[in-house]
Amino acid sequence: MELYAPSFIPPDTIDARQHPARSARLSVDADTFVGNFDKRPFYVRHELADHPLLQLPAIAALSQRLPENLREWNTEKAGALAFTRPDTLKTHHLSCHDTILRVAEEPARVLLLQIEHDPLYKRLVDELLESIEPLSERMRPGMWQRQGFLFISSRSALTPFHFDPEYNFLLQISGRKTIFMWDPANRYVLPAAAIDDYYAGFGRDPRYSNREHAYRDEFMASAWRLPMEAGQGVHFPLHAPHAVMTESDVSISLSITFRTRRSKFHAMVHGANAHVRRHGIEPPAPGTSRLWDAVANFGYRAARKAGAFLA
Repeated sequence: MELYAPSFIPPDTIDARQHPARSARLSVDADTFVGNFDKRPFYVRHELADHPLLQLPAIAALSQRLPENLREWNTEKAGALAFTRPDTLKTHHLSCHDTILRVAEEPARVLLLQIEHDPLYKRLVDELLESIEPLSERMRPGMWQRQGFLFISSRSALTPFHFDPEYNFLLQISGRKTIFMWDPANRYVLPAAAIDDYYAGFGRDPRYSNREHAYRDEFMASAWRLPMEAGQGVHFPLHAPHAVMTESDVSISLSITFRTRRSKFHAMVHGANAHVRRHGIEPPAPGTSRLWDAVANFGYRAARKAGAFLA
């Protein structure tokens, strides 16, 4: 989800009095968090089902305040092909705003990206992440680049197979979903080169290259199958490949994500590794060689600053 919006000021028509301040937090067992964070999925709880910012009319209004490049909406006529081929998703004939409001009547999948650019939603994302920050700091210190993403979908809608460059908690606000997730260390499902190429900006569209690695049916044998209902959330370790299917007539999900000093450092190593691999050398994976990590991080930063990788 490596997209960046142009700076903008939401319209003055946003009335904070219509969305009064309200505490939002995640409930999670501390031992479960410490034992599983960034290793495997685990469930959390929340009480966001009736939050005013997470109802369809409020979300539809948000879609009108976000820049165009932070909105994706598709019809779901592609069916099962969308699981393996994101390019089969077709643009919906309605506007994003109307697609959200009519999602129960007209099959669709809507993604609003980086909702923290809106002040009302930034407060919500911050409150949720601050509720787990004391635990995440024990495991991966230096939380930064907090972001939020909203998913609105119809029954059988599919989020195609991909991985994300953030630590993620997907919170089910209404409806039901099933998550198919794989161990982030499974190099049969997600080769090291796929991750490295993403950070190096290789791919048809560098913004979406985390969606380009092909899914194969035999992957399903090693997937974690995670059903999720309203009031539940699931943790996604960094780079964990996944796909998601909606199991109810209407589903609303909120994804809250962040990065850390470690993920920022390793992003540079991944990028360096992609370039090294293009010269026929198989580099050490990030975290397996402190010497290589230091050299690759420094060298890649310096090369990028000097514009050495510009075509």
